[in-house]
Amino acid sequence: MSEQKKLVPKRRFKEFQDTNTWEQRRLGQVTKSYSGGTPSVGKSEYYDGDIPFIRSAEINRERTELFISELGLNNSSAKMVEVGDILYALYGATSGEVGISKINGAINQAILAIQPVEGYDSQFIMQWLRSQKQEIIDKYLQGGQGNLSGSIVKDLEFNFPSYSEQVKIGMVFKELDNLITLHQRKLEKTKALKSAYLSEMFPAEGECEPRRRFAGFTGAWEQRTVGELTNVASAARVHKEEWASSGVPFFRSSDVVSAYKGKENEKAYISIELYEQLAKVSGKLEKDDILITGGGSIGIPYIVPNNDPLYSKDADLIWIKSSEKFNSRYLYTYFTSPEFRRYLRGISHIGTIAHYTIEQVKETPIRLPSIDEQNEIGSYFTQLDYLITLHQRKLEKLQRIKKAYLNEMFV
Repeated sequence: MSEQKKLVPKRRFKEFQDTNTWEQRRLGQVTKSYSGGTPSVGKSEYYDGDIPFIRSAEINRERTELFISELGLNNSSAKMVEVGDILYALYGATSGEVGISKINGAINQAILAIQPVEGYDSQFIMQWLRSQKQEIIDKYLQGGQGNLSGSIVKDLEFNFPSYSEQVKIGMVFKELDNLITLHQRKLEKTKALKSAYLSEMFPAEGECEPRRRFAGFTGAWEQRTVGELTNVASAARVHKEEWASSGVPFFRSSDVVSAYKGKENEKAYISIELYEQLAKVSGKLEKDDILITGGGSIGIPYIVPNNDPLYSKDADLIWIKSSEKFNSRYLYTYFTSPEFRRYLRGISHIGTIAHYTIEQVKETPIRLPSIDEQNEIGSYFTQLDYLITLHQRKLEKLQRIKKAYLNEMFV
């Protein structure tokens, strides 16, 4: 009875809740499998044909880098696979990766093609293999060394329900994979758009106007330094023993870097009493002030979103006070631009610098258009950042859902 209970997943579709428990088989009992080979690279006539040559890094792709000829296929161990076959990576950095072939093509020796027999669903088996990847690597590739083999994969034991339940589970994960791919593409497209516009909407080195501007704006941009525009400083020092488990958020460079990447960092705090005491010396951070990392990953900006109490770590974060002379969103955007990254590289002799100091921030050159044009640029990139964060969060949510379902819908 205990074994039967074990062979029932935590999460199950209603129509299958009162059906039989899952059964156990070895993968080799319910599938046919084979590996391929590589035509001799010394035979040019074996390549540049019209047969896609799928390598282990390409098992989830719709196109391949290499093609082989019919002659190459017939004079090597390369084997053909069809759309819908399971492809499992055996060798190298991709060991344990698995997918469903999107194309008809030939495979090399680093890939195991798996074809279920009647009564077993490809999507279900593929998703199960994907859920077991880390366990398989830990067991058979200790320390990440060595390769998997067809015999290892065929000897894997797995549990399966009825064919109709397999199909339904497989479809759920196929739909999740499609949604994940959709949001990955949206995220990548928006990031690429932002990157392109950052390159075009700020003047290149030695130029006074950008290549791309909003309609209605003309004329050269003004050359200034950050220190000419506003006050640049850092907060008073807080010792680690003064940190608290709650109270006023205490921002460090790691918090700024995490926020820049759209991720959460483990928060640190100081007491409200210490905050008020320190604020009398260094002042209070306010909405639209900018913090920029001075240590670690230097030059990463953060714009203070509101007037809630917030304190920052002394030299780790440089504090740029907001001003009527510039739009803070514009300045923040400039700090994310290729032009600024080039400037940072230029003030070092070896390509990296350990610190970005208050004096260096003050001396940082920046070209300024009119405040109206700054407002337009700041607003545009704020919207792009919002879309990037939105796609990132949707993607992460879908990935969490899939991970939970992989744990709960298989036995």
